[in-house]
Amino acid sequence: MASRHWLYFGGFVITGVLLVGVGLIGVLDALSVLSGNAYYGEEAVLLAMLGEAAEWVVVALALGLLAGAFLAATVVSVLRSASLPRSDRLVAVVERLERTSPLLRRLDISETVEPTREDRKRRLRERYVAGEIDDDEFEAEMERVMSGGSSSERPRTENETAVEREDRP
Repeated sequence: MASRHWLYFGGFVITGVLLVGVGLIGVLDALSVLSGNAYYGEEAVLLAMLGEAAEWVVVALALGLLAGAFLAATVVSVLRSASLPRSDRLVAVVERLERTSPLLRRLDISETVEPTREDRKRRLRERYVAGEIDDDEFEAEMERVMSGGSSSERPRTENETAVEREDRP
């Protein structure tokens, strides 16, 4: 069975092709006014053309809305099933975007990109093996990860705390 986002995309393509066809038929129908023997003034020609193609305009609007719905469903389906990288920095960016956009808040992407406890432990081990942190720092960070805290959260120094106090109004 085809995945859902391919079905949505197929619906978008089919409605898009139908929309182009309906548009061409509507233009031809509107141009048929010019081939008639009746004389129209400049404004009357446009009104007569619009009157002749009115049903095609309505069909085109309905197909356009349907194509838009299929496109939106495709994007949402792909975003939900996409394998996104997990990163604390990415979580911060996505959370900021979610605060500004109600549509993104519905998708709840921030939980999808938030690193799991296993991801944090693996990254911590990699840093330890690479020699970026020593034994004591590794144990402290591992304890923080196991207790549910982020490994990127580190204890603040006195200088950082003093600077934060000075920044407050």
